[in-house]
Amino acid sequence: MRNYESVIIIRPGDAAEAELTAIIDKYSAVITDRGGEIAGVDRWGLKKLAYPIKKEIQGVYILARFAATPEGVYEMERLLRIDDRILKYLTVKLTGTGEPFSLTDDDEPASGESGNDDDNE
Repeated sequence: MRNYESVIIIRPGDAAEAELTAIIDKYSAVITDRGGEIAGVDRWGLKKLAYPIKKEIQGVYILARFAATPEGVYEMERLLRIDDRILKYLTVKLTGTGEPFSLTDDDEPASGESGNDDDNE
């Protein structure tokens, strides 16, 4: 299995809490039914779009990280394409060892992002 990350933009009219949970559960089930694992789902909330998509100027953003087979990802993307509630989606394969991961990174920050302001003195 490989690690993937998907950003899904949902039509704001379909963004009621129950509807949003149903959408997330539907696509999570597609991955888990095909032997994948969901590492986490992060709801970014309602955001303004950079340009209108299907006559919408706002969308609800969802970030999902998961480990799955390519067939599971293909099926999820196929269903996303035909779902009218979905404005856009993007799935990328993450590089790494293929081990499951979590949404919380305990790693050290990248160089230049230490948070110290000592460089400004």
